[in-house]
Amino acid sequence: MKGNIFLLLSILIAITAASQRVVATADKQKILIGEQFHLRLQANFKSGESTDFFDVDTIPRFEILDKSGIDTSKFDGGIALIQNFTVTSWDSGKIQIAPFALGKYQTKPLTIDVAYSPSPFDTTQPYHDIRDILEIKRPVESTWYWYLIGLLVLILLFLLFFPKGKPRAKGEFVSDEGAYKRALKKMDALYKRKDDSKIFYTELVQIFREYLNKRKNIYSFSKTTEDLSVQMEQLNMQREQYQQLVQTLLVSDLVKYARYEASPQEKEHSFDSIKEGIISIENVTTSNPQLQTSNTNAV
Repeated sequence: MKGNIFLLLSILIAITAASQRVVATADKQKILIGEQFHLRLQANFKSGESTDFFDVDTIPRFEILDKSGIDTSKFDGGIALIQNFTVTSWDSGKIQIAPFALGKYQTKPLTIDVAYSPSPFDTTQPYHDIRDILEIKRPVESTWYWYLIGLLVLILLFLLFFPKGKPRAKGEFVSDEGAYKRALKKMDALYKRKDDSKIFYTELVQIFREYLNKRKNIYSFSKTTEDLSVQMEQLNMQREQYQQLVQTLLVSDLVKYARYEASPQEKEHSFDSIKEGIISIENVTTSNPQLQTSNTNAV
């Protein structure tokens, strides 16, 4: 008698192990139409067994939105292959996911309840007729923004007819007294750098042109060296210093456009020429303020 009971238990254990060889589970049993849920397929293999896996591309009445790769998990006496799917459905009702087969094994079917709303429709409630279109009262239009626009218009008119301060005459030039200090500061920074000849002369002449524009109203950024030389004649400089400045501008053109490589001595001389020229022009301007506006129409 005991032998028969042991045999029956062995058969039940074998059947249970076979039924759990492949498993399909879902994290939700009820969803709304279009709501996502996760489906998990798992196959357990003993050590040394062939490890084939499900080949799932479609599920009837469901849409597979995403699927993971096949993961491997070890357990005592074997391994498990696992794959996760993100699934939804656009049909309503209780829909059954058919068993997935892997060789002679297959999973248990799953039933997913797909509904239109979270709560079921109560068929015992009476039906209601469709109501006619109801007219609603048009809300009173707010007019506060018209007052704001009117206030802004008044402010603009006030600023137009009563401008702050005394307006300058059209075309009047106001000299920038800070241009001199900025020029010397940039010169000192340039001297400390070890740039190549092209960058050095480009920066050097740029500082000089910017100073003349801000302090003497001589705009020369788009002018040639010859044009700038003509305008510089109005600055009442000493002839020797004027010629040195012109010579430096010509050397700069050779470096930038003719690939001339200036020697360290030439670069040192050019630097001194520009710096002394700026100091000299500033001294003349300070001693004779009328010269600050004498070049208004020089451009």
